[in-house]
Amino acid sequence: MGIRVDKLSLLDQLHKTEQNRRRELHYHKLILTESIPQSIGGGIGQSRVCMFMLRKKHIGEVQVGIWDDSIKEELKKDGIFLL
Repeated sequence: MGIRVDKLSLLDQLHKTEQNRRRELHYHKLILTESIPQSIGGGIGQSRVCMFMLRKKHIGEVQVGIWDDSIKEELKKDGIFLL
């Protein structure tokens, strides 16, 4: 869970990824003009529901993430394949 992007972090991300043209997109404009409030994300709950319904053992089986190769290899031994 975390705070969604705000004006300063959006500007920083657009600059670092060389996507400044995206400033013109509707949602981006709303953030940059501070026309919409910040919101708090809580998507991990959805992933936990997916894990339960799909009978998965690791959140990485239903949610894309960055995992160390050693973790991937260790889990692979138990038949767990991360996205």
